[in-house]
Parts: sequence; structure tokens; C-alpha cells
Amino acid sequence: MDEAPTSGARLRGMVVESTDPRTAVLLLEAARIADRLDQIDAIITGKADWIELMHFRTKNDDAQEVTVTLDDVLAEARQQATTLRGILAQLDVPKAEVAAPKVRSGLDELRARRAARTAEGVADSAGAAPA
Repeated sequence: MDEAPTSGARLRGMVVESTDPRTAVLLLEAARIADRLDQIDAIITGKADWIELMHFRTKNDDAQEVTVTLDDVLAEARQQATTLRGILAQLDVPKAEVAAPKVRSGLDELRARRAARTAEGVADSAGAAPA
């Protein structure tokens, strides 16, 4: 099964042979930030085991206690997102078009039914013989 390309992979795909060096460097940095944001999001939402993403070593094999503290993860995510927005703005990368959600509320359903009834009434009256 093919996995969808990562956010970073999509940005890396924008680099072509004719891309000027400055733009290529900015795109690659944007790709790294996008991948980092995906990892942070996976940690925050509980979709990934954060310890698998952390790599650390001790200097010896003694039984040492290692404490890893994740402070300000959300603040870091916001900072990374701000940096990514700035780079993408510099590169004039167009904003993605986001489709409106297909979820309809009860009020939306009621409006649709009324509109359908009104349309049916107009169609019925248009075909009726004059009195």
C-alpha cells in the first residue's frame, strides 16, 4: 500500500533542476520544518510514540536514569509554523485550496428541504392550467 507523501516530501518535490540555489535551499529548509511539524503534531495528538522520535545516548553502559522532559511543545510548534509561513511567503508558494466540509447541520437540512419544496411548488404551478 502506498503511503501519501509527507508534507516535506511535497515541498522537496518542488525543487527542480532549474530552481535557483537560494530557492532550493529555502524549499529544503521548509521541507525539514514541515516534517518536524508533522512529528510534533503526531506527538501532541498521540498518534506516535514520542520516545521513538527521540534519539539520545549515554556515555557509558552504567544503569543511569535518563529523564526526558517535553516542555513548551505547543509553543515550539507555533514557532515552527510561523517560520514555515515566512519561508513559504518568501517563495510565493500559493495557499492550498481547502474544500468546505461536507457536514451539514440540522438547520442546513431544513433549509434544503424548504428550498426543494419551494422549487417543486414553482414547477407545479408553472405546469398547471390557468383557472
